[in-house]
Order: sequence, then structure tokens, then C-alpha cells
Amino acid sequence: MMLRAFDKRWVLVLLAAGMLIPPALAQDRRTEQAIKHRRAAFTLMATYVNRLVQTAEGQRPFDARLTTADARVVAQLSQLPWEGFIEGSERGDTRAREDIWLDDDKFKAYAADLQRQSLTLVTVTEAGDLKRFKATLVEMRNTCSACHKAYRKD
Repeated sequence: MMLRAFDKRWVLVLLAAGMLIPPALAQDRRTEQAIKHRRAAFTLMATYVNRLVQTAEGQRPFDARLTTADARVVAQLSQLPWEGFIEGSERGDTRAREDIWLDDDKFKAYAADLQRQSLTLVTVTEAGDLKRFKATLVEMRNTCSACHKAYRKD
């Protein structure tokens, strides 16, 4: 009889503990997904920016139609990573510095600059002006570099 009462208490304790674990696991999963989301967006963006850089450096031909298509992808991707910077995602497999969450306005300003410049790049490539394309691409990359310098661990 004594063993039976003991077992019931442990069953209740284990059930209670089990009810507490899922929210913690859900938070960890949410944080992990946020980090994966932003990393994937940045990886894709880097792929297309590198294509644009190759074009600017003459390693790929400047075809306004194809270059515009690449610039449009960058403009679309520039919208994506920011939702992955949620509270708690400064921990985990990330290269983001904690300063992002401490200086949210400045971080958001970099994101807005990147988005604006990527849209300008689309307009410039549509016009087919190689010289303006190169200059606009340099401006956009400078914004990327400044944000990386301020907020990315190396």
C-alpha cells in the first residue's frame, strides 16, 4: 500500500514536470527557427549580391534584364531577415552581437537603408546604366558592411 501512494505522487510530479517542459521547448524551437530564418535570408541575399558584384567587376556580362532580375531578388530578400531578430535569439548558433537588441533604432535604420538602396538598385539596373549600377551597388554594400561591423561577431 505504501508503495502505491509513493508511485502516485511520483506520477503526479512527473506529469506536472511534463506540463512545464513543452513551453520551454517551444521557446527554444521558436528561437532556433528565428535564427535559421535570418541566416537563410542572409545567405540567399549574399548569393545574389555576389552575382551583382561579379557583374560590376566584369566577371559576368552586364545584361540589364538579368541584372535587374538579380537586383529584384535582393530587394525582396532585404525584407526578410529582420523578423528573425526576436527576443532571446541573441543566444544560440548566431553571429549577431547583443548590441542589436540594445540599439534597436540604429539596427532598424540599417535595415531600412538596405531596403531603400536595394530598391534604388532595381531602378538603376532597369535603366541599364552600368556606371550608376556600380555606384549604387557600392553604396548598398557599404551599408551592409557598416551593419556587419556594428552588429556581427566575426
